Amino acid sequence: MQQLPAPPIRSLESVFHAVAIFALVTGLLYFGAGILVPLVLSVLMAFALAPLVGLLGRRLRLPDPLAVVVAVVLALFVLACFSYLVGTQFARLAADLPQYQSAVSSKFALIKDQLGGRNGLFQNIIEAIDTLEQQFGSGQPGASTENSVPVRITNDLASPLGMVTGVLGSVLGPLATGAIVTVFLIFLLMGREDLQERFIRLVGRGDYSTTNLALNDASARVGRYLLIQVCINVCYGIIFATGLAIIGVPGAMLWGLMIVVFRYIPFVGALLVAVMPIGLALAVDSGWTMVIVTAAFFVVLDQTVANVVEPRLYGSSTGVSPVAILLSAMFWATLWGPVGLVLSTPITVCLVVIGRYIPQLQVFETLFGSDPVLEPKERLYQRMLRGDIEEAVEIAEEEAEETDEDEVFEDLVSGALALAATELSDAPEALAQRSRIAETTEALIEEFAVEMPEPATILIVGGRTEIDEAQAKVMARQLATEGVGSKVLPPIAVRQESIGQVELDGISAICLCYLGADIKVQTRYVARRLHRMAPDMEVIVCHLHPNAASETAADLRVDKLVRSVAEATDYIAERFKPATAPESLAERFTIPRDSAALVAALEEVAEAMGVPLATINLLSDERHRDDADAYRLTQTVTETGDPLIAGAQDAEEPNLYLQSNGIDFYAAVPLLVDDEPVGALAIIAYEPRTLSDDEIERLKELATQLVEKVRADARVGA
Repeated sequence: MQQLPAPPIRSLESVFHAVAIFALVTGLLYFGAGILVPLVLSVLMAFALAPLVGLLGRRLRLPDPLAVVVAVVLALFVLACFSYLVGTQFARLAADLPQYQSAVSSKFALIKDQLGGRNGLFQNIIEAIDTLEQQFGSGQPGASTENSVPVRITNDLASPLGMVTGVLGSVLGPLATGAIVTVFLIFLLMGREDLQERFIRLVGRGDYSTTNLALNDASARVGRYLLIQVCINVCYGIIFATGLAIIGVPGAMLWGLMIVVFRYIPFVGALLVAVMPIGLALAVDSGWTMVIVTAAFFVVLDQTVANVVEPRLYGSSTGVSPVAILLSAMFWATLWGPVGLVLSTPITVCLVVIGRYIPQLQVFETLFGSDPVLEPKERLYQRMLRGDIEEAVEIAEEEAEETDEDEVFEDLVSGALALAATELSDAPEALAQRSRIAETTEALIEEFAVEMPEPATILIVGGRTEIDEAQAKVMARQLATEGVGSKVLPPIAVRQESIGQVELDGISAICLCYLGADIKVQTRYVARRLHRMAPDMEVIVCHLHPNAASETAADLRVDKLVRSVAEATDYIAERFKPATAPESLAERFTIPRDSAALVAALEEVAEAMGVPLATINLLSDERHRDDADAYRLTQTVTETGDPLIAGAQDAEEPNLYLQSNGIDFYAAVPLLVDDEPVGALAIIAYEPRTLSDDEIERLKELATQLVEKVRADARVGA
C-alpha cells in the first residue's frame, strides 16, 4: 500500500506548534499584564524621552544621570499641568451642567410631538430625563421633600472604613502603576547603553550588525512615530478647542485637552470625545444650528487630518498597514484594556522591524508591514490572472510615472508574461487563464498605443502559446517606437500543417518569441522550413527564459539569438529600420562660430550699415533654438521671405529677446543658400532708428555676398 507523503504531516505538525506557541504567548501576556504593562509603558516613554536626554547632555553638558532626572521631572511636570487643566475644566463644566437639562428635555419633547408620540424610544428618553430632573431638583434650594424617604446606614462602625478603603483602592492603584513606570523609566534611561549591549548579546547570536540595525530602526521608527503623533494631536486639540470656542460650545478647552489624549486610541479615540461636545451643543442651543455646525466641524477636521495630514507626515515612519493597526488595537485592547489601545501601534511597529531583520520572524513584516509584499511584475501578473484590466492599467501607469513607457513593457509586462509562462502549462486546461493574460496584455498595449509604421517588413511569431503571442505583440509595440513596422502571427502559423502558408513577400526577417524552457526541437524545425521558403530572409529567435543562456544560435539553426526584448528591439531596429527622408538644406547647413571668414564678413556688414553689431542666425543652430524668442524672429524671416524690422519699444508684439537685451532696433533679411532660406542676417542697434528701402536692398545684397564669402567654411550634411 502506498504511504501518504511526509510533507503534509510535517506541515500539520508545524501548524500545531505555531498555534501552541501563540496560545502560550497570549496567556503569558494576559496573566502577566500587571508586570508587563508598566514595563512596556516605561519602554515607550524611554523611546520618547531618549532624544531629550541626549539633547540635555550635548547642549547643557549635563552628566547622564542628571540629564535623565531632568528629563523625567520635565515629563512629570507636563503631565501634572495637563492633569490640573483637565481637572479644573471638568469641575467648571460639571457645575454648569444642571442649567442645560431643561433645554434637552424640551428638545426631546419637541421631537416626540413631531413624531406624534408614537415612538416608544423617545418616550422612554423623555421619562428618563424627567426622572433626572427630579433627582437633581431634589438637591436644589426650595425643592419639595414631602415624598422623600430617609435613608439610614445601619452599620455605622464599618462605613468610615469602607469609604477609606474604597477611596484608597481607586487612588492608590493608578499611583502605584505610575510610580512603577517612573522607576522603570529612570533605570531604562540610565542603563540604556548597557541594556542595548545585553540585548544584542542575547539576541544577536554573533550577527551584531543586523541586530544593531534592527535596534536602531525600531528606535528611529517608534521615536519618529511618537514625536509626529504628539505634534499632530496637540495641533488637532488646539484647532478643535478653538473651533468649539468660536461655535460657542461649553468647555472647549476641556474637549481640546481630552482629544489630545484620546487620539492615541486608534480610529475611534477622537470620536469618543467628539460625542460629548456634540451632546452639549444639543443642550445649549435652542435650535439645531450649533449641533449641525459642531458635528460638521469635527467631521471635516478629523477627515482632513486622517486622510491628508497624517499620510503625508507619517509616510513610512511606522511601516505598518492600517489593517494591521486595527487588528493590533483589537488584540491588545482585549489583553490589556485601554492601555493596550495606546500601546498597540508602537508594539506592532517593533514587531514589523524585528520581522524585517530576523528571518525566522519575517511573518510579522509580511502580515503587518505596509510595504507591498509582491513586486510590480507579480502584482501585474496577479491582475492578469483575474482579467482585471482596470487595475492592470493602473499598475502600469504608476510604473510609467517613475520610469517611462518603454521600460514598462520591456521589464514590467514582459516580466509578468515570463511568470505566466513559468506557472501555466501548455495544456488545454490552462487555456482560459492564458487567454485572460493575452487579453489584458492587448489592453495594456492599446492603453499605451503608438503609431504602427508602414510597411510591415518584420514578422513576429508567438512560438507556442497565447502567452508567447502576447509577448510578440509587446515586441511589435516596442519596434514601432523605433520606427520599424511589423506584423504579429499566432503560434498556429508556424505549426507543421500551416507553416507553408505564411506569406513572406516583402519580409526582411522573422522573429520567433519563446517564453518556455525547451524550444530546441521546434525552433530547428521552424527555422529549417523558413530557410527553405525564403533563403535570404533572416530568422531571429527571442528566448526570454532564464535558462536560455546555455543555448546558441548555431544550436537552434537560426541567424540570431537574443535574450531580452530590449536586445531584440535594438538589433532589429539597427538592421532593418527603413531609411529616413533626407533633411532639408536648412537643417543641414552650418557655419563654425569661430570661422575667420564669417567674423570678417559680419564686421563688414555692420560697418556698411552703420550699426554696432551684425549677426547671422541659422535654423540648424541648436544654441539658437534654445532661445525661443530669438528663434521666433528668425523663423518669421525665413517663412515669409520678407525683411523684418522690430524694436523693443515700438513693436506691436513685444519680443522678450529684444526687451531683455535692450535692443531698440532689429532688422533682418533671409539668408539664402541655393535659393533656400537657411537663416537670417540681422543688424542690431541699441537706439531707435529707421531703415529706408535702399538700405533694405543693400542689406539683402550684403546677405548674398556673406554667403559667398563663407561658403568655403560652411558645412552641409549628407
